[in-house]
Amino acid sequence: MLAAFLVTLPVYAPNHLLFETGVYDTGAYMAPFANTLLGTSVVAGLAAAWVSARPGAARLLGRGWVFAGSGCYLAGYVLFILAAAVPGFGAAAEAVAAGALLGLGTVELAVCWGAYMAQYDLRQALLWVAVMVGLSALLEMLLSSVTFAVGLLVFCVLLPLGCFLPCWKAAHGRLSDRFAVEGPRDGAPLTLRRGLAAMMRLLAMPFAGLMVFAFLMGARKFILFDVVHMEVLGCVLGALVVVPLCFVRSSRPLLPVIYRLVLPAFALALIFLNSFPGGSVPLWFAAWLSYAFFGMLAILALASLAALAHGGELPCGFIFGVAVAAFAAFSILGVAAAATPPFQEQEGGPALLVVSTLFFVALIGEALVSLWRASRGAGEVPVSDEGDELPGRPVAVPRPLNVASRCDALADEASLTPREREILGYLGRGHGIAFIAGTLVISESTVRTHVKAIYRKVGVGSREELLARVDEG
Repeated sequence: MLAAFLVTLPVYAPNHLLFETGVYDTGAYMAPFANTLLGTSVVAGLAAAWVSARPGAARLLGRGWVFAGSGCYLAGYVLFILAAAVPGFGAAAEAVAAGALLGLGTVELAVCWGAYMAQYDLRQALLWVAVMVGLSALLEMLLSSVTFAVGLLVFCVLLPLGCFLPCWKAAHGRLSDRFAVEGPRDGAPLTLRRGLAAMMRLLAMPFAGLMVFAFLMGARKFILFDVVHMEVLGCVLGALVVVPLCFVRSSRPLLPVIYRLVLPAFALALIFLNSFPGGSVPLWFAAWLSYAFFGMLAILALASLAALAHGGELPCGFIFGVAVAAFAAFSILGVAAAATPPFQEQEGGPALLVVSTLFFVALIGEALVSLWRASRGAGEVPVSDEGDELPGRPVAVPRPLNVASRCDALADEASLTPREREILGYLGRGHGIAFIAGTLVISESTVRTHVKAIYRKVGVGSREELLARVDEG
């Protein structure tokens, strides 16, 4: 069902493959439709973030909101499809109405699916997002290879599937009841500005990668052999690369390893291949790898957003409202840039290579800065009962294989919250603040606050006492 929603997601340009058939007059219908869709998505996304920053952040996951959003989503596509089926129906007014309804529905359903995916930690979210994005890309390739009538029939089946699970969960109260936001740890109220700062602090590079992906997908289309859109194929290739990363075991959090090692190495390879002359095999290979690279960026960003929601530091409506609004805004910039000579295909699209290279440089630079900072620090250290780091103490202490069950038993005895239970599991395995924060995609101050609460509830005053309690079973 998530794959069905991703296939029908209107703010992603390649999802319009089904309607690139000449049925819609580009000037009279598609232009007002696309402009209204993207503009409404920006406004509605920011509104969702603002509403989610108020008390009662889970209101967007209530039954009324979810049903209304799904209704707007389906109604918008009904108007869109009627423009092809009914002669004279595809006027500008209907295009604006369809775009506005779809923009509103897209934001609400994105928040609902984000809340559903928030049940998974980073590795689990990364695996499921990669599989679902790859599957949705294959479905898009299928829709582009059939006749309009067959594609429309399949599309009409996918539409309600993408809305069913959020509506079913909301009807039974399983979105708002399950999803609990921990909130800021400094006691200050959440505002749009503070929430954006927190997102950038925790997910700066994943968010930037998603925006570059949105811009480039809107700025240029490349069709392989006049059959397959490379944006779609790139998502398939990106999924094939990401899935094995989900099973990589590392002494460091997975997300920093990917963004400070895997992606910079990939970017260096692309910079090298792009230095070859036009028409050469390495440059042709670089074009393929570039789309796979940006497909990876999209998957990693979506999984990171789900992991951020899982951490509970920011409301889900805030996270995905901002993500949809920013994605739509950068898509608008990409579509506008496509009309300028530097981005046009007949000019060779040199500006696209410049944008990509700038992001590659930023990615490599961030990895180098992180390496420099790590070389100056002492690495991870445990924490005291006040959540402070204690220099000179051992880290990543080898623990018994059955430590998970022992931590669960201690968590039950102390009546820990789900987040405290999760953090206790990492503490019991010998990990420190930096590792836990990087793995759960939350701030280190939030981890310290949870650690202090765990110490208080368990009745210990130090890391050693906590580990002793865990070892006692």
